[in-house]
Amino acid sequence: METAVLNPGAATAANQIINLLIAQFKPLHIYQFAQLCWQDQCDSIFTAARKGNRFVYYLLVITEGSASVENEIQSFMDRQNTEDKFVVHAHGEEILRRNLKACNAYFTSVLNRGVLLYIANGLVAQGKVQAPNPKRELLRLRAHWHHRSGMARGFMEAAEQALDNNRDKMCVFLLHHACEQLCVGLIWVNMGYKSDIRNLQRLLYVCGCFSAEPLMHFMGTQATEVLLHIMMKSFHQARYNDNYNLNGHSPYRFLELAEGFATLCEGLCKERFAVMEKGIAAS
Repeated sequence: METAVLNPGAATAANQIINLLIAQFKPLHIYQFAQLCWQDQCDSIFTAARKGNRFVYYLLVITEGSASVENEIQSFMDRQNTEDKFVVHAHGEEILRRNLKACNAYFTSVLNRGVLLYIANGLVAQGKVQAPNPKRELLRLRAHWHHRSGMARGFMEAAEQALDNNRDKMCVFLLHHACEQLCVGLIWVNMGYKSDIRNLQRLLYVCGCFSAEPLMHFMGTQATEVLLHIMMKSFHQARYNDNYNLNGHSPYRFLELAEGFATLCEGLCKERFAVMEKGIAAS
């Protein structure tokens, strides 16, 4: 097997980019574990009418060895001239074997239920692998969410203190960290995946493979998307750039956005735990 069709309507360009990835990085396997469709419609007097779908493809790329080249692959995919987007997880073959041995929920789910898009010549496709014990997995997920949400609350409390002391830029910097922790916890609870991504927008796109709500919370309107990008700049510029500023936005808008996101994440995790508990009771 070399490549597989991603979707009937818009796969030609996407498969071409997959082939570029294969030629550039020579992976062992590529799996697709999700696909998100955005409806794009524009009726404006300033541009031609536009209506169509944009796709986000979620890929797990397995490479030789143990070194991670995820950032390099993601940057390569981002540079391609396409309206579609690719969200890439990339791990070495050793990391895959280690996680399968530990019955990691993310890797076992992708290999058992994902779509194998590519396998290098001479390799045999992985058969079904053992999934984690649901009861133990639920306990692990609850403990992880308790830790991550606690970290987020700590950052948010520090952000409020910074705001009280008129340190607006520090406030937004701390809110970025709070939202990052919430995303990491949300991804672990819903996917069983430990994300090392530090780019908040990329984390939100990862969340998009199980719920559109986190993405829509930050990118559902132009106003909130502007706030998101200012928050992302704070991660680097608030520490090193004396000229960093909030572009005239009130810090209370960032605080409100982050607090709303914390409430959203708490609700999504409760829903996930309830689904798992129901599945355990029925088994």
